[in-house]
Amino acid sequence: MNRIDKQRFESFARRFSENRIMVVGDVILDEYLEGTVDRISPEAPIPVVNLINNRDRDIRLGGAANVFNNLVSLGGKILLCGVIGDDEEGRFARERIRAMGADAEGLVLDRDRPTIVKTRIIAHHQQVIRLDREEKRPVSEESRQALSDYISGQLDDLDAIIFSDYEKGVITKELLETVLPLAAKKGVAVAVDPKFTNFRYFRGATIVVPNRKEASGFVRQEITDDDSALSAARYIQHSLESECVLVKLGARGMMLLDQDGGTTFIETAAEQVYDVTGAGDTVISTLVSAKTAGATWEEAARIANLAAGIVIHYVGTTVIKIDQLKKAIFEKRFPAP
Repeated sequence: MNRIDKQRFESFARRFSENRIMVVGDVILDEYLEGTVDRISPEAPIPVVNLINNRDRDIRLGGAANVFNNLVSLGGKILLCGVIGDDEEGRFARERIRAMGADAEGLVLDRDRPTIVKTRIIAHHQQVIRLDREEKRPVSEESRQALSDYISGQLDDLDAIIFSDYEKGVITKELLETVLPLAAKKGVAVAVDPKFTNFRYFRGATIVVPNRKEASGFVRQEITDDDSALSAARYIQHSLESECVLVKLGARGMMLLDQDGGTTFIETAAEQVYDVTGAGDTVISTLVSAKTAGATWEEAARIANLAAGIVIHYVGTTVIKIDQLKKAIFEKRFPAP
């Protein structure tokens, strides 16, 4: 396929609203504080940032919640399953999700953990520092059981599950050992954006979507070129018994290994990069939305690649909109293979 077929994309886009997808993972809030820098601190060799938006907090859904946000923007019945703390940020997350017209019942309240917040201080369009408030240890047995019960109770009404793992303790070996066999039994597709800790436990996932660093870590060999990327993808596919593997290769684009062993290299659609924050979330959400709506994995990967090329033009966590995709495709803003 030389390009994204416009008529086929239109047929997919019409069916996005029928998608039934759940996101499971680490719910994160991304806070942005913007300021200016005109001097260095006399106390230490660091810049002094004068905040200009310290009254109205700019807080966006991040992590698994950003995947959820992207999916909602594209359309469909979208559910989010994760853990929040008994704090102001947790209440904010729940209220934001409800305001989007979505069900917040999948957010498990854990009073022993804070809601994860990443605060980025930006000056002159550059990130100066990031402050993280988080708890990385695995969630309690009680919280894990609540997550498992919620996921299991929704499987009959799902087309796909996306596991968005940021290694903050929500996704564990025990949770996966319970949920993955149930999803397979129900015929629910499983897409995974893995990190190192749980990578080997995603056995049986339909598609695994690691970046270069994650794939290199799993195979214990650095990916330096197309051949090593293909070798890593084959190893992941065999080890996890997955249908497909899509490796994100940064400026090189993506490489898809399909169920028949066929490979497709997709050049990046980015023309200029301002901020890659959340780009991986955009990739997996768009990929699964398109596939669930009827695209092939290759078509879905090309559409996801284009979506990532759009969102990295913006500073901060940004979602992809269906109208943006349509415009880009109709203007032929995508690379030939």
